[in-house]
Amino acid sequence: MASAVTAVVVAILDRDNWTANTDIIAVVDVGRRRLTWVPRDLWSPLVHDRVNAAFGKGGGALLLEALAELGFTADGVLCLRRAASEAALEGASVTVPIDEPLDFWYPLSPTSRLEDGRRQVSFRPPGETLSGERLHQWVGARTTVDGQGTDFHRMRRQIVFLRALISQGFDFRGALKDPEMVRITGADPLPLLAKVRANWRMQLHDWVDDAVIDGKMVLVPRKPKPWWRRQLRRLKARQRR
Repeated sequence: MASAVTAVVVAILDRDNWTANTDIIAVVDVGRRRLTWVPRDLWSPLVHDRVNAAFGKGGGALLLEALAELGFTADGVLCLRRAASEAALEGASVTVPIDEPLDFWYPLSPTSRLEDGRRQVSFRPPGETLSGERLHQWVGARTTVDGQGTDFHRMRRQIVFLRALISQGFDFRGALKDPEMVRITGADPLPLLAKVRANWRMQLHDWVDDAVIDGKMVLVPRKPKPWWRRQLRRLKARQRR
C-alpha cells in the first residue's frame, strides 16, 4: 500500500513565465504541522545552479528531486506564476505587526532591477495595514538602506505576512482562478494546503554558509563541527560559569 502524502511544495515564480526563477519555495509538512522556507540561493548539485533555477529548467519534477537531494522530501508541487499571486492579492488588505523600524531600497517597479533606479520604502512599529504595492514591498524588499539586510530577513517577513493572511481568513483560492497560471506536479497539494493554520510552526532553513560556486554567490549546507570542537566549546562554557 502506498504511503499517505504528508508534504508538498509551494513555489512562486519571480516573473510571469514558466522559465523564471522561483522567488519563494516553501515545504509544507502537514504531518509535522510545519512550513519551511528554503533559501532561493541554496546551491543544488543536481541542477548545478541555485535551487531557485530548478523549476525553470525541469519543472516540478526537477524541483522535487533537487529538494530531496538537499534533505526536503515532498510528494507534490504547486507552482504559481507571478500573475497568479498578484491576482490573488489584488484588493487585499493585511495588517502585520512590526517590531522595529525597517528601511529598504526598492526598485522603481516590483520586477525591475535596483541598478535601474531605486526608492526608499519604510515600515514602522507597531504595525501597518498593507494593501496594493505595499503588500509586494513587504514581501519582496531585500536590500536595507544600511546594507545589513539578507534574504533571510525577507523570508521572515513572508512568514509574518502568511500568518496574518491565514488569521484574517484570506481566501487563497483566488490564486487558482486562472489554470494557465498554475502548475501542479505529483500528488495534488490542495487538500493538504487547506489544512494549514496560523499556529503551525513556520521556520527558515538557515543552517547554511556563504560560498562562491561558478562565480555565483550562493548558500551551501553548513557542515557540523567535529565532535571534539563541540566538546571543547561545552568545556569552555562550563569554565565561564
